[in-house]
Amino acid sequence: MYLEIGLLILIVIFIVLIIFCIPVFLQIWRISKDVRITLQALNQSLPAILKNMEEITANVNNSTAAMNKRIQNFTDTSGRSGLIINDIIDNIQYFAPLAMKLPVFHSLKNVIAIVKGMRVFMDVLLNKEKV
Repeated sequence: MYLEIGLLILIVIFIVLIIFCIPVFLQIWRISKDVRITLQALNQSLPAILKNMEEITANVNNSTAAMNKRIQNFTDTSGRSGLIINDIIDNIQYFAPLAMKLPVFHSLKNVIAIVKGMRVFMDVLLNKEKV
């Protein structure tokens, strides 16, 4: 008799446990249904997203290659320009002393001195307060 009562109590506990688990199982079923729908949508849109990513990556790679090529061209041009400028400066250093001996530069030096003298004279003449 105790065995039957113990089994009956265990069966009642098991039935109550099952009744309490039904809402949990329903919620799990709903979540799995939502996950299935989300997974289907993701599987449909993922190939397009990956294709767009590949196109973007290809465009970025092409742009980077073009920029590297242009930078390399600018670097080569600036290197050549630097060599030309160095050659010009070296040549000016050789010819500058010879050019300074020409009479034109002596006359120019005298004209500049006369202009400075005239400017100082005019400043002193017009501004008597400074004296």
